[in-house]
Amino acid sequence: MEILDSHTIRLWTAQFVIVLFLVGGLFVFAVGAGLIVWDAGMQRIFAALNRWVSTRRALRPLDVPHDTTRIMHRYRRWLAAFFVVGACYSMYGLGISYNERGFISILGMQAWPSYFAAWLAESARWILLLGNAIAIAAGIMLAFSPDKLAALESKGGKWFSDRQIAKGADTMNDPLDKLVSAHPRAAGWFFALAGVVMMGDFGVMWYRL
Repeated sequence: MEILDSHTIRLWTAQFVIVLFLVGGLFVFAVGAGLIVWDAGMQRIFAALNRWVSTRRALRPLDVPHDTTRIMHRYRRWLAAFFVVGACYSMYGLGISYNERGFISILGMQAWPSYFAAWLAESARWILLLGNAIAIAAGIMLAFSPDKLAALESKGGKWFSDRQIAKGADTMNDPLDKLVSAHPRAAGWFFALAGVVMMGDFGVMWYRL
C-alpha cells in the first residue's frame, strides 16, 4: 500500500496511461485515414485480422467432470487422518495464537475504521474455525462412515456445465464491421476525427503533467 502512495509511482502511472491513450489516438487516426484514402486495402487488413477463436473449444477440457471418488476411497483413512490432524492444528492456532493485528496488517486494513477492521478479522477467524470443524467431521465420516459421506456428496455435488450456460455467448457478432464496410469513408472521417480529439486531449494532459 505504501508503494501505491508513492508520488513517483503515481506520476509514472499517469504518464503511462497518457502515453497509452496517445498511441491509441494515433492508431484510431491511422485507421480512419486508411479508410478514407485506401479503402480496399484496409478492408483486406480487417478481413485478415478478423479471426474467430472459439473459447468453447479451447476450454472444453476444463469443463469435463473428473470423479475422484475411487482415489479417495482407496486412501480414505490416510486422507481422513490428514483432514482431522490438519484441521485440529489449524483450530489450535486460531484459538491460541490468533493475531488480530497481524491479520489486519497483512490485508492492509490499517487505514480502515478500527472497529470495522476488528470485526472483519474476528469474522474471518470464526469462519475459518467453522470450516475446520466441518473438515474434522468430514474426515471422521470418511474414515468410519464413507457411505453416509458419499450420500451427502451425491446431494451436494451437482455438476453444472458453464459451456451450456454460456451457450450462444461465443457466437461471433460483427455489426460494426459490416457498418464500416458499407460506409467506409464516413467511418474513416469519424475515426480520424476521434483520433485527433484523443491525441489533442491527452497531449494537453501530458503538457500539463
